[in-house]
Amino acid sequence: MSLSVFFDEGQTTATADVKIENDTILEHLETFTGQLSLPEGTADFITIGPSDKATIDITDNDAVEVNFDPSIYSVCENDGSVELILVANASAFYGYSVTVETFDGTASDGSDYTGGSFEIDFPAGSTTASLTVPILDDILLEGIEWFGGLLTVSDVDGVMAGPDNMANVTITDNEGDIIVEFEKSAYSFNEDVGDGILTLVASAPAPAGG
Repeated sequence: MSLSVFFDEGQTTATADVKIENDTILEHLETFTGQLSLPEGTADFITIGPSDKATIDITDNDAVEVNFDPSIYSVCENDGSVELILVANASAFYGYSVTVETFDGTASDGSDYTGGSFEIDFPAGSTTASLTVPILDDILLEGIEWFGGLLTVSDVDGVMAGPDNMANVTITDNEGDIIVEFEKSAYSFNEDVGDGILTLVASAPAPAGG
């Protein structure tokens, strides 16, 4: 782009008006250069001095906020996994990473789900990313359990965790009611046996607390 700058008679200063575009993209510090030159036909007594270049820096004023969207999830124990969705409110000119760390509620890492600390990448220009958390199917009658995920951002200029930085995942049990019955339908004891043992069996292991 070329701009024409005029010095009116008697003036020793003039300005060049450069339009700075205010976009919504997260960017690093940007720089461009202005170079002076004289148009054809300029009088011979006007010359360009040694300071013929100027460097202009543009500091970004945008910020990216990352949230879980949605922040509440519900899965069945035999679904295999749950996909947590992360959404940024704006794109970035460069890629960056955020961290999601799971934590136990009534569900336990290693027995009900496979958790940990995960680094999630947002490539340049993207606004969505996801994390797949495995759900473990056991044979215990447990009812509804839950675990959480905490989103954090560190050492990324202009990127921050938003208000929905915590996800809640409920796991619905896929075991039916526990059926208890006699192991046999008929027992026979001698009168002098003392104690007659009747064996009961359950269709699934008893939950915690009996």
